[in-house]
Amino acid sequence: MSKLIRFVAVIFMAQLLMATAVRAQDGTITISEITIEGAKRVSPATIRSYMPVGVGDQISPDQLNGIIRSLFATDLFHDVSLRLDGDNLVVVVDENPIINRVNIEGNDVIKDDRLLDILNIRPRRVFTRKIALDGKAVLMEVYRQNGRYAATIEPKIIELPDKRVDLVFEVDEGPLIKISKIKFIGNQQFSDRALRNVIASRERKWYVFLSSNDKYDAARLALDEQQLREFYLQNGFADFSVIRSSGELLPDRSGFILTFHVDEGEQYTVSEVVINSDIENVDTDTMLGESTITVGDIYDVRYLDESLSRITDKLGEFGYAFVNVEPDFELDQENNSLKVIINIGRAQRNFVEEIRINGNDRTLDRVIRRRFEIVEGDSFNQLRLSNSIRNIRNLGYFSNVQSKVLPGTQSDQSVIDVTVEEQSTGTFSLGFGYSSLDNGSVQIGIEESNFLGTGRGVRANAAVSSNKSNFRLGITEPYLWDRELLGSLDVFRDEDKYTNVTVERTGFDTAVGFRARDNYYHRISYLLAETQTTSSSTTATSTSGDEGGKIISEIGYALSQDKRDNRFDPREGHYWRLSNSISGLGGDVQYIKSTVRGQYFMPFAFKRAVLGFDGSIGVVDGLGENVSRSNRFVIGGRDIRGFKRDGIGPRDTGDDSAVGGNQYYSGSINLVSDLGLDPDLSVRWTVFYDFGSLWGVDDGTGVTGADDNSMRSTFGYGFFWDTAIGPLTFAWTMPITEESYDETQSFQFSFGGRF
Repeated sequence: MSKLIRFVAVIFMAQLLMATAVRAQDGTITISEITIEGAKRVSPATIRSYMPVGVGDQISPDQLNGIIRSLFATDLFHDVSLRLDGDNLVVVVDENPIINRVNIEGNDVIKDDRLLDILNIRPRRVFTRKIALDGKAVLMEVYRQNGRYAATIEPKIIELPDKRVDLVFEVDEGPLIKISKIKFIGNQQFSDRALRNVIASRERKWYVFLSSNDKYDAARLALDEQQLREFYLQNGFADFSVIRSSGELLPDRSGFILTFHVDEGEQYTVSEVVINSDIENVDTDTMLGESTITVGDIYDVRYLDESLSRITDKLGEFGYAFVNVEPDFELDQENNSLKVIINIGRAQRNFVEEIRINGNDRTLDRVIRRRFEIVEGDSFNQLRLSNSIRNIRNLGYFSNVQSKVLPGTQSDQSVIDVTVEEQSTGTFSLGFGYSSLDNGSVQIGIEESNFLGTGRGVRANAAVSSNKSNFRLGITEPYLWDRELLGSLDVFRDEDKYTNVTVERTGFDTAVGFRARDNYYHRISYLLAETQTTSSSTTATSTSGDEGGKIISEIGYALSQDKRDNRFDPREGHYWRLSNSISGLGGDVQYIKSTVRGQYFMPFAFKRAVLGFDGSIGVVDGLGENVSRSNRFVIGGRDIRGFKRDGIGPRDTGDDSAVGGNQYYSGSINLVSDLGLDPDLSVRWTVFYDFGSLWGVDDGTGVTGADDNSMRSTFGYGFFWDTAIGPLTFAWTMPITEESYDETQSFQFSFGGRF
């Protein structure tokens, strides 16, 4: 206000001076000189450049007022005054101070660096009151977004010599104000509790400490409304609407209350599904076969979305990249039914003009492009594009992969635009095991699967327990010799300790693999290893076949097919692998070994629950020789939970150590879901049934259960918890069938993290 009074007074005095000058010179004055007084940092030439008049100009009272307004508009001056000394215009300025330093005091939850970066007020900037007020508003908004609605901020000015000031924002962060209550008005078909689980906003809970959804955010209300609409549309309420949503701060400022006023409308069933097509030669019956909507069922928008996607993809397989597939509805309110009409617009076949990749700041462009099954110049094919996107996701380098098909420069051309979000590709894992029959075990591993963005993998793993130790170093080259060949090399050292027997295995294995059509994968490998068995005063009564030193020279071949939607967390699809290896082309040991493994995943409840099947069988034959202990199979642990890693199968009658077997089978049935759990926990439960057996020792002397192929089985349950520090896994198992010489392990815990 004082600044405004001074401004008005200056204008008034200027008008009086100008009036006198006007009377002296018949209404105008020609300026012969402009003198600047009071300037220290701003040069007189700069000040004159801001003035709308110069030497030689004739000025009027209006122009004099404009000079003052122009100078104040620069924000460089605290005060400006004018006077006339004859035909010399004298400008007297009082400069605004310069900001010497910006500081924030009293903050604890949000650190200085973040707040100062958001403020973006730099030293040596001219200070004005508006800068301080705008800075206060910015900081207040930051604290509101973090749930600190009771925060107070007061800007303070500390004057320093030479027209400098320190700008200090004194902060009282106040308590964290979260959502205390979420209530609904107008809902009859679904309870408040059910609807609270639908929306993104959450009531505060003592056990949820890593989520921000319990902080009030006005912008999140729109998302909550959309999620409510989706939920009701999934349950047949096609007329549903949100009348109003609001968030109110409690009088004592202890929390917020969110209120949603809804109109549920009526529930509809599907009476008919019809498809209309404007594209010639498109069979509507074929397109109708892609629909997952069932006549007579309650309308569910998820089935409509799935049907539209399937129809669009089917048209994409025929080369139509840009097709408008839009739904329409005919409501029969009298019978509470609706007719779904799917309209396919006109389109023409397209070719791929360009493939664009965005977001790969670290990963080389060629690493992504070589995973495409479609290239520039090919006919557009949605199936091949979908497979390409899945291949990119399966690399494990990206947290998100999205693709869009855009129009090209010609009407029959399209541009595939792919956006990726990179994630950390280095992983470490830490696992622990415990049972009453074991002193515990520790496994630790570190791996970088995208070394320097080249797609190369490097790894190091170690496992140590009271009777085992395994160490392995390896490297993988995904495009060996610039061809679609996956090369790998691993160096290892394994040591198995029994009561008085130690079996050591040291060597390396290398492999080359390549992919074929329809997700088939071929792998050719070679292993060279030395096995060494030592014993002292052993009580073992069986012979291992590894006494002394043995050289293994093994060639292997494997064929597999992977059609899982995600190899890291599969929810749908299948996988199988057939492998064979033969030893005897050099070395001291000969055998032939074959294994088969398969997986199948069946989702339901829209992938919120997954039923999985996993099975494996194996057999090894010594080709006329006895198969030694180090080359037999060992199962348990992950294969059949509830038993130790080598807890199933034949054992030495003297020291009770596992001797392995020549034949085995194992299987597992798993149900994994988060149904019934609070989504904020990021926890999924699992129940499982595991079964299998291991048997067959060429020389069964001193061995218990050498040829016992009776099935072992376990039942168990567990939890997968995705935390900020990594995934945690807990599993409890109970053997259903077991042999007296088997060793069980009722609890397993593992932890993994990413860096």
